[in-house]
Amino acid sequence: MENHVHPEEWTGTLQEDFSLSSHHLINFSTALYHPWGSQTGSAAAAILYTAWISGANMFLIFLLITNVKLLNSRQNIVILHYAVSDLTVGVFYCPLTADFFLRGSWVHGCGSFFVWFTFVFPLTFLTTHSVLLILIMRVLPPCFRRYGLVVKTMARNCVFSASFIVLWAYLVAIVSALSAGRHENVHIAIGPGVVCKALVATQGAVIINFLVYFLPAAMCLLLLLIVAIREKTMMTTPSVQLNLETNTEQCTDLPLHVLALITILTSLLPLPAFLITTVMARGACSSVTCLAWLLPLGTVSDWILFAKSGVVPVVVFMAPDFRTAVMGALHHFRRVPTSDTRDLVANIEDPEDDTPFSSM
Repeated sequence: MENHVHPEEWTGTLQEDFSLSSHHLINFSTALYHPWGSQTGSAAAAILYTAWISGANMFLIFLLITNVKLLNSRQNIVILHYAVSDLTVGVFYCPLTADFFLRGSWVHGCGSFFVWFTFVFPLTFLTTHSVLLILIMRVLPPCFRRYGLVVKTMARNCVFSASFIVLWAYLVAIVSALSAGRHENVHIAIGPGVVCKALVATQGAVIINFLVYFLPAAMCLLLLLIVAIREKTMMTTPSVQLNLETNTEQCTDLPLHVLALITILTSLLPLPAFLITTVMARGACSSVTCLAWLLPLGTVSDWILFAKSGVVPVVVFMAPDFRTAVMGALHHFRRVPTSDTRDLVANIEDPEDDTPFSSM
């Protein structure tokens, strides 16, 4: 990488700066940001993570978009949204991480380093809020039935679509607020003689971490507890159970143990990474001694965060409907009602409502 001097302040991307004379509250240039542990072993792990995460999520997405029974469910549309977010980790995040470990330093410039270093925030935001949406969809229908409220399918579809619009608008608002609050200069050495400088918002970053991860993760765990208590104490009537068994074209909700695993993994595995970024944002660890042990922990927390993107699809495959679809795909998509293709399902007469997203 060539050494260029950029005296101007950062306005949209990180700029390389080698004159450390400007004022800054945090200085990471005293500790070179480099991988921790065996470079070859870490690179091999990153490559395996890339293949594992990409393959698992691509297969899950393939099942969701080709199987009408799976696609005909609002719950599974949210799972599709979750899988696309995790697939991004496999195709973007892990290859760059493997390159980082192989080379021993970041060689792609400050702008790409900023994207790579902060990409975890929007991805974690999308996955945690996807699980939160699934749990809300699990809690609301029993409440409506208890109070005799009837919501038409059209209204459900409109609210469901609006929830995604609100979710993405919320993400854009958070990013905009963080960008507007950057005032402190931070210097990060990414290679020998290569220092990146950026404007950041240390106090704002703590608030962003709370909104992006800590708050939705806590709400997910709370709603999971509510769902578990309700479903463990509720007895299913024979008529409802008979309807669930006879309606083979109706995708059922995720079993409680599968939903619990997805919620716990999504809520807890990002915790180490966000705790470290929060500590760094507060400026509580800017000395050489502190960074010497905190940055290696950051590498470990990244691996834990990556593991979530590969484990969750495997957990989803434990659900009966998904397990049946997987078996159908592995057996060359045999045309049976539980793993058929679109053209076969379209020819089946079903007296029930076949409107897309007709079920929660």
